[in-house]
Amino acid sequence: MTMINFFDIPLDTYKSWCASHKLPAFTLRQVHEWVTKKNTISFDKMTNISVKNQAKLSEILTINPFKTCQSLPASDGSATKYIFELANHVFIEAVAIQEKGYETLCISSQAGCPVDCKFCLTGVGGLKKNLSMPEIVAQLAVILSKGHSITHVVFMGMGEPLLNLKSVLPALDWLQSDWGFNLSKRHITVSTSGYLAGIKELIKNNIALNLAFSVGSANPKTRATIMPIEERNPIVEVAQTLAQYCNMHNRKLTLEYTLLKHVNDDLESAQQLANLAQYLKAKVNLINLNPHPKIPFQPVSNATLAAFKQALINQNIRTTVRYSKGQDVIAACGQLGESNLS
Repeated sequence: MTMINFFDIPLDTYKSWCASHKLPAFTLRQVHEWVTKKNTISFDKMTNISVKNQAKLSEILTINPFKTCQSLPASDGSATKYIFELANHVFIEAVAIQEKGYETLCISSQAGCPVDCKFCLTGVGGLKKNLSMPEIVAQLAVILSKGHSITHVVFMGMGEPLLNLKSVLPALDWLQSDWGFNLSKRHITVSTSGYLAGIKELIKNNIALNLAFSVGSANPKTRATIMPIEERNPIVEVAQTLAQYCNMHNRKLTLEYTLLKHVNDDLESAQQLANLAQYLKAKVNLINLNPHPKIPFQPVSNATLAAFKQALINQNIRTTVRYSKGQDVIAACGQLGESNLS
């Protein structure tokens, strides 16, 4: 018998689904309550469902679509990387990051990535597959069931989310709707490397998201050397389209900028980034490269990072620095994907 995933069943069909499987009409509502409110994904722990019906559910329904799940906590307790096996030799990774007063989950939208930013490990192995909606939502459900108290979600794991809107948008419904996991829309951010067709689809359908744009470099020539997406998605056109998008919604755009030694770290690069941020009325989040043997760049010095940040602040750009967590388990920004390369 083919198993169906719980997250694939529309809410308005719960009663008819239960009837077709000879279960009490309220059974899926009970399961829904356990999953979204009590962080429980094992049928045998759903104590208000009879043992007989627990067994029946386990034969026809699945909540966790992954073959295996491995957790790798950082030595300092700041992050835990989860490696989910989708199929033989196909993995995705997600990271629970402990912040001061809250916990952020960095989730994946694709297994691998076709964009191949040269400073990101995920693209080295190429794209394995687009994730289904349940494979995206289940990352949160499984990690919540492990005892994490997730309050924020960022689509900054493996993959380009705007290349998989077919799954990402319904996954967002599960994450932020009051009938789902009820996370604040303000606490969910979707990252993009600048995929024009995806941004235009958001505009066309009037979909408001907190977007983070991975810049790489505000100079098109430099950007093209480190982000191949620049060739078909020129940053000038991306910026114009993002400006149109931001004018439609009262959301603050974030520019993500990974600093690479002797590539995009000089004061001229800082001025170009400041100009872009001013045009888009955006804040900037600086990330010093997290090195890896398969990434052909080096991080900048603390002095260079400080000077770059100050140059932006001098232009009245709101600027923060994302300090790395989970480097010892290869869980830091730009490092996900090691499991697909082994």
